[in-house]
Amino acid sequence: MKEMHQNVYLQYEDNFQSALDDTAVYLSRFEAHQTTSTIHYQLEKQILFDLDALNVFYNNLALKYGIENNEVAIQNLKLHIPAIVIYHYNGYFLVTLDDSGSELELSAEPIRPYWYKLRNGNILYFTLDDQATVYDRNSNAFYQGNYEQLSNQTNLAPLTTIEGFREVRQTVITTLVEEDLAAAVNQHMELAKRMGLSVTFTLPKGMAQQSIKDVGMMAFIQGYPLPGGELLETYAYGAGSVISRKVIVGTIATSGKYVAYGEKCVPSSGVTEIERFYDPVEAVRKGYFYEDCTGI
Repeated sequence: MKEMHQNVYLQYEDNFQSALDDTAVYLSRFEAHQTTSTIHYQLEKQILFDLDALNVFYNNLALKYGIENNEVAIQNLKLHIPAIVIYHYNGYFLVTLDDSGSELELSAEPIRPYWYKLRNGNILYFTLDDQATVYDRNSNAFYQGNYEQLSNQTNLAPLTTIEGFREVRQTVITTLVEEDLAAAVNQHMELAKRMGLSVTFTLPKGMAQQSIKDVGMMAFIQGYPLPGGELLETYAYGAGSVISRKVIVGTIATSGKYVAYGEKCVPSSGVTEIERFYDPVEAVRKGYFYEDCTGI
């Protein structure tokens, strides 16, 4: 009997991870579409997409748990998931439950960037790869590029090596999310009490050690009753690969000709950089001639 209950627990745990993995693939396709096309959705549409992805997750999980046609059971399931984090290329959304209406609804907070304050007071905005943006508070200017480009343009101290840059990036992402989740958990416990649920929610162990490198989704479930009487408590992170953004550099030549190059193909002289793109079609639409080469 004990072994049977253990197998049931493991099955529910695996199904939770599987539902997150399936949703992460859904999310990564959306992110890849923005990366490889000229379509860049407004914030409102991205939030709607994230909420749609959450519905995909809950529907997937309800199906795996055999409660897909039971609205009461689905609401109970949601109450045992205090918060969900959706990781995008340049920031994350925190999704919680809202009971201000007639029924429980998903609520997405505004996107939080992956940010870090440099020693000189400037703000560094990370992405999930080595591309980043630095805001110079004195000149009110932004610098964009990879670590090497930024270190040549502005002071990144104390991030003096690419290894240090990547290490701090991971620490920043996990720390910011952990802080937001702590507040969300406290808020969710108040909601659970109002809904008559007696469960103590805590941040899952090991979350701070999770390496976040791809678009994906993180969630945890606590105190969820299983058929054998056990309470399911598990944490999972599902990720889909992010297509690395290829940088296109828009330049003007001394002759006055506008040309866009892959960042490794820009001539060493005779041109001045004007702006950067992540899609050659976007550059062409803005009037640049596009020069392809092996470096793009």
